[in-house]
Amino acid sequence: MLSINIPVYNIEIGDLVLAILVQAEKLDCKYEIRIYDDGSDGVVKVKNRKFSGHSNIIYYELKENLGRAAIRNKMGFDSIFKYLLFIDADSKPISENYLENYLQNIKPNCVLCGGTWYQQTKPAEADKLLRWVYGTKREAVSAEIRNSNKGFIITSNNFLIEKEIFSKFHFRGNIKMYGHEDTLLGYDLFKNGIKILHIDNRLEHTGLEAGRVFLEKTRIALKNLYFISNELLDGDGQFLDQVYFLNKFVKITRIIPALIFRVFYRATRFLMEKNLTGKRPQLFFFDLYKIGYYSTLK
Repeated sequence: MLSINIPVYNIEIGDLVLAILVQAEKLDCKYEIRIYDDGSDGVVKVKNRKFSGHSNIIYYELKENLGRAAIRNKMGFDSIFKYLLFIDADSKPISENYLENYLQNIKPNCVLCGGTWYQQTKPAEADKLLRWVYGTKREAVSAEIRNSNKGFIITSNNFLIEKEIFSKFHFRGNIKMYGHEDTLLGYDLFKNGIKILHIDNRLEHTGLEAGRVFLEKTRIALKNLYFISNELLDGDGQFLDQVYFLNKFVKITRIIPALIFRVFYRATRFLMEKNLTGKRPQLFFFDLYKIGYYSTLK
């Protein structure tokens, strides 16, 4: 009944898989756990191969890196059960009933999103503060708030979808870069009448990146968002309105021309990065950083 899909790239997943196994064994239904390695380093593969002999685990190593969208599609298409649960490898259940909570909330023609949680204590490593601050302030949001925003926003790190729906509406194959592939999936689901329901069934995000890595990934994601919005969707008004960043960008640049933000970004980029990778990162500067970088793409 339940196919649990964990795509892996350069992350040891021992703790996560063991926690999921304990819960899965208690379910009153059939299950499988698919672990697909997307071209990790050899050391990581050796550590994760220990799960290949389990009767309910399918461990598979891809010969080359497919990317976030393509590997999730492959896992979903290969899965054999009715419901597909996608979990990012840098995660950990915070509830002992994580799997059961999903099964109890299943509804027809509906995708469930569990949400994200972060430890409340600051990370010991100062260079990971930006990722932690952003996560605790912007991502660790209750289901009530996420549902009140409505629309089509989902997060690929923790969601459940029927295989029949996923076979029709999955991650688009022409999304190659990192970022917002799940935003586009949510848009496709929404446009085709599939309901998106957020529930409080969060996973802890354990893979905090260093500040400079997070900023680089942010720039790549914004570039991908620009590609999706302007090339794939040709400036679709509903997409612009529902994606929070694009909505704010359009409103702000009606008052302050994008050219000014572009000049500001180029003049202050390194000062903003110094703050954001330091001991007291300010999300105000992070927002300016994103708006400024996106302006350089237009």
